[in-house]
Amino acid sequence: MQICCTKKLNDEMGIVPGKGTEENDLFCWSVHLITVKRRKTLVAVNDSNRYGFVLHGLKAKDFKHINELLIQGIRNCLGDEKIKIEIIEGYLKVAGELVFSKTRGAKYVARLNKACERVNIFDDSLETKEHYQTIVAKRMNNELMKITQESDYTYPHALLYRDFKLFAGEEIVKCEAVDIMVKLNLDRHTAWRRVITPVDITFKQLHIILQAVFGWKSYHMYDFNILDEASKCVLKVISEFDEVFEPRPDCPMRLDSEVNFSKYAKQHYKITYCYDYGDNWEHEITIQGTNTEYNKTYPVCLMGEGNAPPEDVGGIPGYVEFLKIMADPNHVDYETMQKWAQSQWYRNFDMELINKRLENILRV
Repeated sequence: MQICCTKKLNDEMGIVPGKGTEENDLFCWSVHLITVKRRKTLVAVNDSNRYGFVLHGLKAKDFKHINELLIQGIRNCLGDEKIKIEIIEGYLKVAGELVFSKTRGAKYVARLNKACERVNIFDDSLETKEHYQTIVAKRMNNELMKITQESDYTYPHALLYRDFKLFAGEEIVKCEAVDIMVKLNLDRHTAWRRVITPVDITFKQLHIILQAVFGWKSYHMYDFNILDEASKCVLKVISEFDEVFEPRPDCPMRLDSEVNFSKYAKQHYKITYCYDYGDNWEHEITIQGTNTEYNKTYPVCLMGEGNAPPEDVGGIPGYVEFLKIMADPNHVDYETMQKWAQSQWYRNFDMELINKRLENILRV
């Protein structure tokens, strides 16, 4: 595997790089050393697909083991994309031992510089506990780019999947997923969605998924209640913006970004999700099962029925009145309500549109 280093990185490592002979871009990574928040930061970009990763907070002793850090960085970034372990190890075996060289030309340096710009933009997401930066990698690899003047815009992660499918000759993604049924309480009306999602998500990410499948806009606060089989509260999960709750002695409370859904997705818990404490939209989440051979990195809406109410309609009574007016073109408020509904993006259940939104939702 060819590691194409900038002069600054070569000087830091104290090596004289060779010219390099690797011709396959997939086995070449362009690497630069920058300083972010007064810490040495290594930015690596694959020469074929522009997919990159970041190692932050490097010290002098770390450069003595740069080979191991780079290999682990590659393992981590491919693992974050849920590429099968055997394919990752196969890639590293075919790529061979690391060979350090100079950068391969202006085209690759320009891509590397662009990646470094993104790291500086996303410096608020850098962590100091670990060298490898998962969040920054996700953000920098979710930037739309145009490959050629004639091509459409695409993402580095999409190009990475393309390359590794060609390399492996098979489906490359494998992860554990959970199949959930989510029912919105609308009294006499019906609205439900069945969704399969990678199980390794936080409750904050679950909230974002539910907002998308029901067409909510995430305007309001929310919480999750996790109950055991006896309906006793096991945990209340709240958003970081929630300031109205006080600790309860009978039920622990944690932030949604700190709790992983996988811990509660395989046991017999009852999970409720309340969105908008004013309108009080109550959702009941039921675990349908798990899939250990899921071949996507994002959730998919499998089926559903019924429309979710528009934001700020006034709870169930307001929604009933809203539907009554919308069904009567002769009603005095019909035109006004039509315009208001459009402003709230109210629409019929559209699974194709929902799934298009879900494709990148865990990368936000």
